[in-house]
This record gives sequence, C-alpha cells and structure tokens, in this order.
Amino acid sequence: MEEDGKLYLCVSSPTIKDKPVQIRPWNLSDSDFVMDGSQPLDPRKTIFVGGVPRPLRAIELAMIMDRLYGGVCYAGIDTDPELKYPKGAGRVAFSNQQSYIAAISARFVQLQHGDIDKRVEVKPYVLDDQLCDECQGARCGGKFAPFFCANVTCLQYYCEFCWANIHSRAGREFHKPLVKEGADRPRQIHFRWN
Repeated sequence: MEEDGKLYLCVSSPTIKDKPVQIRPWNLSDSDFVMDGSQPLDPRKTIFVGGVPRPLRAIELAMIMDRLYGGVCYAGIDTDPELKYPKGAGRVAFSNQQSYIAAISARFVQLQHGDIDKRVEVKPYVLDDQLCDECQGARCGGKFAPFFCANVTCLQYYCEFCWANIHSRAGREFHKPLVKEGADRPRQIHFRWN
C-alpha cells in the first residue's frame, strides 16, 4: 500500500496482525556519482562519512559536500555486498587538498536534504595496503602501515616504528592514530608509549 508517497507492506507475526512496514527501494545506480569526470580520483583526498541516512543518494551527498567545501569529484554510498542496500556510510573524493582538509577538520557535518536533517561524522578514508610514508617499509620489513595520522599536520601512514619515532616529537605526542576497522570504518586507537 502507499501513503504520503511512501510504500508499505503489511506484515503479520504471532502477536501482531497486518502491521505496516515501510519499504525503501534502492536503485543500484544511486550508489555512485561522478561529479567531475575530468579530475582523477585521489584516495588520499577521500573522506569517510559515517551515519549517512539510508535514503540519501550519492548525487545528493556529492551536492551537499560540494556546497559545503567545494571541489567534490566523486561520491559513493557504501552498500552491503550481498543485499546491495545502503549500509549508512559513504565516501566523498575531493579534487583539491584545501577542500579535503576543510571537510576532515569539521569532523561532523549536518546533512540537510528534503526531509533529511542528520548530523554525520567525517573522517579521512583509511586505505588498505599502504606502505609507511616515512620509511617506505624499510623499518618494518616491507609490511603495510597499520596506522594513519589524521591530524592535518601529518595525514600520513606509519609503521609502528615510525609512528613512535615521529609522534614522540614535541607537538605531535597527542596525535591519535586511526586504523581501518571492519566495514570500511576507520576507528581511533590509543597508542601507548613504552
């Protein structure tokens, strides 16, 4: 059934009969939007947006972020690999460093579009399989860097040795490393000095 432009399906259970449950169809083509195809996508100028309302399409996320920070060249809505339905997170790539830094410096953004008005979290998009930017893997046996420093004075990947070395310096000792969690979500870890 349809009511106020929204679709509902009546579902029954042993305790409830014909309860209306809202159905939100998702068009797979709404998952990605290229705003400026002439710009190369730079994963190091890409942000993770957490808490994205599920009805929000990639084009809408791109327009909102471009209005706020400018320089958006791509936006994507993360979808469940099996269900192909939005997971509530997205990515936005910028064409310039200034827009990227402005976005990650904000940390939180109010997404307003139609009847959507939600505060979402913004973080650098943490990549897999990155060598340490400091030693290129020389001090860690070529292993991939487990830490990313999201402080705008760094914005680099570090192995454990280089993190400890660089972040023991004055002014950097309070930087907090991000590591990639499951479901593409970066999380902060607390580093202990020895």
